[in-house]
Amino acid sequence: MPDDLNSGELLDVSLKTLRLRPGIVLNIQRMREGAPVIGAQFIAAIQGKGVMLTPSGTDGHKTEIIIGEEYLIQGFTGQTDFSFTAPVLNVFKAPFAHALIAYPATVKAKEVRKSMRMKTALPATISPLGQKNPLKVSIVDLSADGAMISSPSFLGGVGSLFDLVFPIKFDDVHTSLHIVAKLRHRTSTDKEGGKIGLSFENLSWEHKLLLNHFLGRITEENSFVVEL
Repeated sequence: MPDDLNSGELLDVSLKTLRLRPGIVLNIQRMREGAPVIGAQFIAAIQGKGVMLTPSGTDGHKTEIIIGEEYLIQGFTGQTDFSFTAPVLNVFKAPFAHALIAYPATVKAKEVRKSMRMKTALPATISPLGQKNPLKVSIVDLSADGAMISSPSFLGGVGSLFDLVFPIKFDDVHTSLHIVAKLRHRTSTDKEGGKIGLSFENLSWEHKLLLNHFLGRITEENSFVVEL
């Protein structure tokens, strides 16, 4: 069974391939015409045994998932759309509302974004390219191609170039990446701070390796598909 999602095609892959993280948003729907879609979150999975999920949002107090019924489960990892069908094995009301569904033999998956975006809270500094007046910001979203930062003040117009510096850990060694970034979009149109989207420009091969390794370690450390 191929587990390479880089083709962008709809493939049958293993659930483990997706490296699901706790809190990933799911939509679940009973396999019956007119059945409502229920919001849920992934909790964890034990390979070959089952998948745990909990209703979320306004559905969080409900336990309307029916034991023995087949459900369609759909989600997005931040990089890959996926779906599978599975029967509900059990439903629990305590210590919180959650359901155990059968572990799927395969999952339908399609890569829709080349780089995984990871939610982070990394401290960073940013300054106009070539200048030495860094501003403290926070990286709230990171991928191998760019980042979303939260800035306390206005940085500049779309297309402006910056020096972005942030810490990473590589094989127990702490270091900092110095990257040229271009401002792609921002949440505010006037001269104030907010969330700002950056793309990384002319990354060296070394920086690409470091970023991919760093993001891969975050994914592995937060993956809750357990092998027995």
